[in-house]
Amino acid sequence: MRYFGVSVQLIQSWTHLHNDPLFGIAVLLVFGLVGGKLIQKIGFPRITGYILIGIIVGPSIFNLVTDDMLHAFFSLRQVAVAFIGYTIGLELRISKLKKTGKQVVVITFTQAITTAIIVALVIGSVLSILNIQYAWVYGLILGSIATATAPGPILAVVKNYRTKGPVTDVLLPLVALDDAIGIMVFAIFLSIGSAMLSGPISVSEMIFEPSKEIFLSLLIGFLIGLILTFALKRNNRENDNILLIMVVGAVFAGTAFSQAFHASEILLPMTTGMVVTNLIDEKYEQRITKSTDLFSAPILLIFFALAGAELHIANLMSVGLIGVLYIISRVTGKYIGTSLSARAVKAPKTVVTYLGIMLLPQAGVAVNMALATVIRFEETPALLKYVDISETIMTVVLAATVVYEILGLAIVKWAFGKAGEIDMSVDHWA
Repeated sequence: MRYFGVSVQLIQSWTHLHNDPLFGIAVLLVFGLVGGKLIQKIGFPRITGYILIGIIVGPSIFNLVTDDMLHAFFSLRQVAVAFIGYTIGLELRISKLKKTGKQVVVITFTQAITTAIIVALVIGSVLSILNIQYAWVYGLILGSIATATAPGPILAVVKNYRTKGPVTDVLLPLVALDDAIGIMVFAIFLSIGSAMLSGPISVSEMIFEPSKEIFLSLLIGFLIGLILTFALKRNNRENDNILLIMVVGAVFAGTAFSQAFHASEILLPMTTGMVVTNLIDEKYEQRITKSTDLFSAPILLIFFALAGAELHIANLMSVGLIGVLYIISRVTGKYIGTSLSARAVKAPKTVVTYLGIMLLPQAGVAVNMALATVIRFEETPALLKYVDISETIMTVVLAATVVYEILGLAIVKWAFGKAGEIDMSVDHWA
């Protein structure tokens, strides 16, 4: 009986441990770190290892990190996204943008619109030929979601390999601007697709709401950036710990404001970072960033491992024709749109050749768009009977994310290598 009691106690202790979010964080950190090291030994970026470990320890396989834990980590994910946005903003120094500003704007707009149109045309046309209902609704909504590019994985590869060159100079501001364009395109295409099912919708829903989101993101991010810059300048003689606390406080505040005012989780902190990098001395900014990177490293590791844990492998088996069309047409749209526009603005040959395939990673922003589609259909009475459409779109996007996050990262690293922008003096095998 004593052994039975001990067994019951062990089971209860394991159950408690298994449901503890702190245990989930420990699993992601420890196994993620090991996975990143191992995957690096065969030439893949560490972030690929983080994502693969997330899949292995997540609900898809061993379930050490449960679905309940994933829900509990919502705020942590938001903070990680904010640090990604802030870090990208630090790369947007006006002195650098003067050289590539025109190229960035033209290429970003062109590749986004080209991708949306190609995906919409391919999916809409093929499904129409096969007499599948609501073909153009699928085409329009998935076309708009296809515009989104995940900045986090790209930034991680840039930081890990310390890339420098014309492709890097265009890529970082491009993925920052891409988010704003994606928000607008998605709002318009989703409204048109919804109207095809339920009837006309207001211009406010189509234009005003996304414009308000972008405006608030830029305004709040700018104000937080000014306050943070003032504080950093006044306390430049303080030790690095004090400076780090100021930056972390500003990033957390930006995260809270983005949730309260429904602003963009990427654009707001990106604007803050851009203000800081353009108003303080470059060497001082590098000193601050060194401390910030050390603080955010474990947060970002957990973020990417969580991204893997949320990717249910079963989704790959259920995407069908629509999923295949989405993946192939998005790759085609990104590459064609980028290459043609880069050539038109006389960008360097490496930008023309390699930039497009570096835009493959897709994660949080695209999933949020798919989730917004599900919510729109569930909360609109006239669309409720078509909710299966939104659920199919969500499945397609989640499945595509598995492919883009794993294969896309290896392709980004390969493209940087072919473009000659990886710092070979750094020991990437360490």
